[in-house]
Amino acid sequence: MSSSNEKVSHHKVKEQSDDLRTKYPIFTAILERIPDMDLKEALSVLVIVDPVRSLLKTHATRLTFIGEDKNLDQVIEESINELRKKHNLLAGILERIHKMDLNDTAVGILGIDAMESLLKLRMLVILTS
Repeated sequence: MSSSNEKVSHHKVKEQSDDLRTKYPIFTAILERIPDMDLKEALSVLVIVDPVRSLLKTHATRLTFIGEDKNLDQVIEESINELRKKHNLLAGILERIHKMDLNDTAVGILGIDAMESLLKLRMLVILTS
């Protein structure tokens, strides 16, 4: 096995998944499945990372406002409902967003970035095997 192949092994995906589950427990349902995902499933989850990231950023914007912004609340709720219909795997995450404080939201944004990297690694493992 070459050094580049060692970096993209199934073991590495599993190891990183376990590590991320302890750091970002909100994403546990998805992270525990990533090591066993096929290419289609990994790609379908990767595609929804950006909408979830955007939703978390919108929620962060909402939390940084002094006072309430009903327009942002409505945008967040509509986005949650739309994503929940299309991607049941994310239901646990989406249901928590309204309850997140600014700290939880920041951790969520970092977690979604880490999950995206892990999904890309999983796809690379599949494509190189």
